[in-house]
Amino acid sequence: MSDDAKYAAMVEFLGTFPTLSGAAPKTMADLNDGVALFEALSEIAPEYFDPTTIARHLGDNWALKSSNLRKLVRNLEWYYHEDLKKDANFAEITAELGTIARTGDPVAIAGLFELVAAAAVTCELKGEFVGRIMAMSQEGQIQMKGIIESSLQRLEDFDGNEDEVDDNEMVFGGGLEKGGDDEEEEQTSGLFEANHLKAGAADTEELE
Repeated sequence: MSDDAKYAAMVEFLGTFPTLSGAAPKTMADLNDGVALFEALSEIAPEYFDPTTIARHLGDNWALKSSNLRKLVRNLEWYYHEDLKKDANFAEITAELGTIARTGDPVAIAGLFELVAAAAVTCELKGEFVGRIMAMSQEGQIQMKGIIESSLQRLEDFDGNEDEVDDNEMVFGGGLEKGGDDEEEEQTSGLFEANHLKAGAADTEELE
């Protein structure tokens, strides 16, 4: 998967969210303040993401960008644990937030985006978001299918009874146990097929 094509698909997908308050992002660097990702999540899980609680128009203020990103990851972890009953590599993502805020590193941002994409296709409104993916460009659809497969491989079941922690502390899961590429590809293909929003014979052939 070409990194440039993958990044273009990520930006294209975020542009489908009507909850964005500003112009749709054009590059991965446009995501380094957390605003577009947080506003997208406000549609995916509105009870966990209140877009009025984050700072905007931050310029080069990497400290405030980092604050937005930390709030995003904290709420995303809470949503994964409480609603989706899943866990992911939140500790690794948190360790990269300073780099994202300072430099807009696309590799680090892509790791965070994958968790947002996984939430989109496993939430209660997953049919809506899969439909938007199916309405993307043909290349965007292909790239998003691969992104979703990768993101789902990073998830594991979460049991809140395994550890006793304070409410103010972050909970980080252990090592990720993968079920194999075939299993994840089948799961992802099922999401697209069950949606009943086919993009045409050529697109379907590429996606399956």
